[in-house]
Amino acid sequence: MAESPESRRSELTSLLRDRRMDIIPASTYGVDRFSHPWMGRDASYARLLEFTEPREHIFAMHLSYYASFGLTDVLGVSDPLAVERKSHRVENATHTEWTLRTPKGDLTARYTENDGVRTVWRHDLLIKSDDDIDRFLAAPFAPAPPDVVAFEAKRQALGERGLVEIEMPDPLCLVVENMNYEDFMVRSLTMPAKIHALLERAGELIYAWLEGLLAAGFGPVFRIFGPEYAAPPVMSLKRYRDYVTAHDRPLVDLIHRHGGFVRYHCHGPIRRLLDDFLALGVDMTDPCEAPPGGDITLRELANRVGRDMVLMGNIQLDDIERAPAEEIDRLVGEAIEAAGGRAPFILCATASPFSAPLPPVTERNLMQLLASAEKRRGGR
Repeated sequence: MAESPESRRSELTSLLRDRRMDIIPASTYGVDRFSHPWMGRDASYARLLEFTEPREHIFAMHLSYYASFGLTDVLGVSDPLAVERKSHRVENATHTEWTLRTPKGDLTARYTENDGVRTVWRHDLLIKSDDDIDRFLAAPFAPAPPDVVAFEAKRQALGERGLVEIEMPDPLCLVVENMNYEDFMVRSLTMPAKIHALLERAGELIYAWLEGLLAAGFGPVFRIFGPEYAAPPVMSLKRYRDYVTAHDRPLVDLIHRHGGFVRYHCHGPIRRLLDDFLALGVDMTDPCEAPPGGDITLRELANRVGRDMVLMGNIQLDDIERAPAEEIDRLVGEAIEAAGGRAPFILCATASPFSAPLPPVTERNLMQLLASAEKRRGGR
């Protein structure tokens, strides 16, 4: 028997607050009408959403995932005359160009959104030259005030099905996603002072933005993404701590002072980062990828963190999109056995599909993930 909405919201809250290990909720990682309203309007998602409605423990994503200019409230500009936006259609895609006027010259960015693929491709980011760094630092950024009406509408619509989750970049993410990653890596070596100045500025903007959300009652979950951009072996552990841990600590502390929970998102190898995660006091981490995507098994990870952190994820999206249903059932069973009784655990995919129409295999396997989790909970 599927769980009632009341039990799903309370179970998630209890899991995060009390670090319970006797319950293992299951989630599809944003495949719901609250995180992505377009899914509720897309007929190809209708059967899946009908199936997940009574079963999924929803973390309803709120606000944009992207940290690039034009796609986040953090880099809002208070003067509308400082921003110009132009869009045009070419075949099956919408192309958008942004121009941001700063005291030190204009910055431009270009994006493309293809029909049927619910993501944005960034071709031309604000920071393209060394001079653009000074323009970015001089830009008239002022975090946009929170849209309380939109947030409350989502919270009311979600009801007891789960918890609202605010998506937010960390300072490193805000910097990296506004320049080419290769350029960031080179500049971190050739002009470290400028990179630190960008991180400080990004931290100030995010902190001010976050204060506004918390004061308006947003939450209770805040998903911070960006640490993977500096995670070893891409960078040294020392540089990771300079770029990530030091700049993320004020944000985590602010969320906790307001009674919120921090979900810390980091793909790839995290074995060497666990001490930093625990020292920051983050409440949960995702997506907990096993080798070869990560460098630590879920069992090892659970033994390492115990009750100090909730683990979330482990079922690779690639398996959701390609594997036979019986393989998904096996993977679910293995994940629950590996984490169960060792650490608090929320079963879910490592990422969310963004194709429209929804491929039949993906639909079947997301249903299988929830059904297999429900079966192993004893059908309660």
